[in-house]
Amino acid sequence: MSPLKSHPSDLFSRPSPLWLRSGIYGLLALTCILLDHHYHRLERVHQILRIWTLPLQELARVPLWTGRELGRHLTTLERLQAENDALRHQLLGQAALVQQATLLTRDLTRLHTLMQLGNSPRFTGQVHRLIGSARNPFVQKVLLEGGENQGLQAGSPVLTDQGLMGQITRVYPDESEVTLISNRDLTIPVEIERTGLRTLAMGTGHQGELSLPYVPSQTDVRVGDILLTSGIDGLYPRGLTVATLTSVTRHPSSAFVEITARVNAGTDTYPDVLVMAPNTAFQNLPTLDNQRHSPVHEPTHKKP
Repeated sequence: MSPLKSHPSDLFSRPSPLWLRSGIYGLLALTCILLDHHYHRLERVHQILRIWTLPLQELARVPLWTGRELGRHLTTLERLQAENDALRHQLLGQAALVQQATLLTRDLTRLHTLMQLGNSPRFTGQVHRLIGSARNPFVQKVLLEGGENQGLQAGSPVLTDQGLMGQITRVYPDESEVTLISNRDLTIPVEIERTGLRTLAMGTGHQGELSLPYVPSQTDVRVGDILLTSGIDGLYPRGLTVATLTSVTRHPSSAFVEITARVNAGTDTYPDVLVMAPNTAFQNLPTLDNQRHSPVHEPTHKKP
């Protein structure tokens, strides 16, 4: 006869239905809540559990905090980029204004110099503005604002505050054509400021370049010498700055020095020019070929 086996009737010794366990745990939780609310008997347990669960709470807040900080960072970055772009645009605008102010100040200074030069008793003239240049760079001509209606005449010298630029060769009603001194068809009597040597300067056809082809090889000329108008042609007044010597080359087989010079008055940096009145005193002089010589009276000899 087999012995009797006793089975414990414990509720939790064998699997119980899920609804039963949920109900028991819920009832236990409700009892703890009521005890803590009325008698505050679980305050200590509450503090211990709160301390234990604090890292979990902070860890649960990390995604929310990360998202909020990331959004704030992106918003701040966008705002900073927008402010940076606005400041950059403002700086560019101010830089343009500063450049325009610098250019206007420089133009006003040059215009003031031209006005003073035009009001001097030695150089009388009118201030006009360059409005264009020839399409062919080898022509070396520019277009001037002002013509017959403004009293301009062909042959009038044109200069800037840095020196001689050219002369008016054709006059229209409201415009004038100026031939630059670097034109290959233009020849200017000049003198070297340092030595007083007089010679001829001829245009080479290149922008702002002159040549001095008739200077003997033994002449004292140096790079950096200043060329001035000599005034012997009657067209240009004496003493106007023309150019600066940039190259002096002596060849043993040549009797002349190869000299090139750079024109001081450039057309690309001087929008305002001074147009002088032509020298009519030299234009009215008769030529030597047309002068009539007085008859020579031959002495009369008496016969003895």
